[in-house]
Amino acid sequence: MKLFYFFGDSITLGVNDAPAGGWVARLAGMAGEKGLPVPPDTFYNLGVRKNTSRMILERWEAEYKARAMEGEKAHFVFCFGTVDMAAPSGRPLVAVGESAANARDILVKAREYGDVVMVSAPPVKNDGHCQRIEALCTAYASICESIGVPFVETFHPLLEAGYVDDLADDVHPGPAGNAMLARLLAEHAAFADWFRAE
Repeated sequence: MKLFYFFGDSITLGVNDAPAGGWVARLAGMAGEKGLPVPPDTFYNLGVRKNTSRMILERWEAEYKARAMEGEKAHFVFCFGTVDMAAPSGRPLVAVGESAANARDILVKAREYGDVVMVSAPPVKNDGHCQRIEALCTAYASICESIGVPFVETFHPLLEAGYVDDLADDVHPGPAGNAMLARLLAEHAAFADWFRAE
């Protein structure tokens, strides 16, 4: 049995796509279509609204351990940064440097438990917020390359595909945007390897 753990913020949680479960549930469905037995293979959506990288750093390990099964392979997906780069008071909630350091600490520790993939934060409608997310994606990509963790850059492909047109509240995708994100991930080599039935 394979266990998949998805950690992130409200984008991961699937806000605005509640009936379908967001991109995580859609990705589980695509994995099933590729032959992965879901269930018993299990997808845990551990997205939490308004979570920064700092908050995820504090909680992810305990939440994983509460769901881990002895002898079963763990697969971790981390997708965050949108909240970090929000700037309600004029400056990001978490600076790019700290956010990148948080990501590095999370990814290095997670590798002790299983396979790990980092997914970039997707674009948003606000230009300033979007530019900060783009800069953060560059920082995350550099961190992942330095420690040998696969990085799935969704920002530019989604921007080019019209993903932002599905952001009713300027941040959270609806059904179309979540489906775009799930398809992008399902087609990535890292996920394709994970989704092969054994």
